[in-house]
Amino acid sequence: MNLNDYISNDEILEISKKLISIESHKDNTDRESKVAKYISQLLLEEHIENELDYIEENRPNVYAYIRGENPCIELMFNGHIDTIPGFNMDYEPFTPYIKDGKIFGRGSADMKSGLAGFLGSMIALKRSRKKLKNTLMFAGVIGEEERSKGTEQLVKNKISAKNIVIAEPTDLKVSVTHKGMEWIEVKFLGKSTHGSRPHEGINSIYMASEFCNLIQNEIQPKIESNFFEMLGHGTINAGVIKGGNDPNIVPDNCTIEIDRRWLPNENLSQAYEEIESIAAKVINKFGGSFEVRAMRELTASMTNAPHSIDTSTFLVKEALKSTEKFTGEKQVPRDFPAWSDAGILSNHTNAKCIILGPGNINQAHANDEFCDINQITTAAHIYFDLIEKFCL
Repeated sequence: MNLNDYISNDEILEISKKLISIESHKDNTDRESKVAKYISQLLLEEHIENELDYIEENRPNVYAYIRGENPCIELMFNGHIDTIPGFNMDYEPFTPYIKDGKIFGRGSADMKSGLAGFLGSMIALKRSRKKLKNTLMFAGVIGEEERSKGTEQLVKNKISAKNIVIAEPTDLKVSVTHKGMEWIEVKFLGKSTHGSRPHEGINSIYMASEFCNLIQNEIQPKIESNFFEMLGHGTINAGVIKGGNDPNIVPDNCTIEIDRRWLPNENLSQAYEEIESIAAKVINKFGGSFEVRAMRELTASMTNAPHSIDTSTFLVKEALKSTEKFTGEKQVPRDFPAWSDAGILSNHTNAKCIILGPGNINQAHANDEFCDINQITTAAHIYFDLIEKFCL
């Protein structure tokens, strides 16, 4: 089948423009509700079964189904319907415009153009009136930019599929692996005293400083000695340090916040053990105590785990063929340089997951965020091709 026999490229572009124009970020009073309702109404007009699943007030996932003879979901299109706020963008963030073959606007790359590709392919399928052998599902999920509550809801409700495509911006490359992300807080507790008598206290800022040196000189080299195919090595970064009140007081507490990117062949508990081990060295030198905790209030409660899928998997092989067919370029599996909801779905369900979407990851969250229009329509063709392979 030919996608454009049932939907035009202009229609797909209009869906992308409309999605971008609807604010759906954490600073918006309506959160994701308006964009979810737009998707629901669009699909309803095309006679595509769908429902809203409210996780919090004004925060619904939107699910759509084109049922097949087999009720099990063979293929799921998964995409987050939230974006980051507009912040200080170079233009009005939610008034999309087209220039030089690109569409500009917040979410154009991450990832409302990918959503448009999904929706366009499903609309084309429905208009074709083809009977499906296997069931197709779309899951537009909330909160990936925060704590992935939308995709966690899928897991909690046991909504899954055999094969899942996530439309994060990959430049239409088939991405099969990415690192996990863990945010860790380490608090050092010293002893406060007057700044004129520092020897009578335990300076928690000095403790934290020593800890940072040990991260750089002991943990980082160890992390960089371990490799995973396509991903290279993991990373550790001390990104925030907070402590003290006044220069004339020996500070009794100092907190460090760490970003730890970990590999599929690494163990998260081991990462914590490494951090606790060097924190213990600090205590042995200075005295005092320390506390370590996961910053789960800011990350996925199910953990932002790594993702990896065997490149010989049928989903990967067929996705490579489809992308090569419509891009005209030889395709090989790639890594994804950021985190995605595949980290939750591949670790908490039996689904096979790939990441494949229009746009460049460098444009995600950028002040001049844009997506190449040709990639949006090409993505829809690729998704339509995958529907044929997995559902017809």
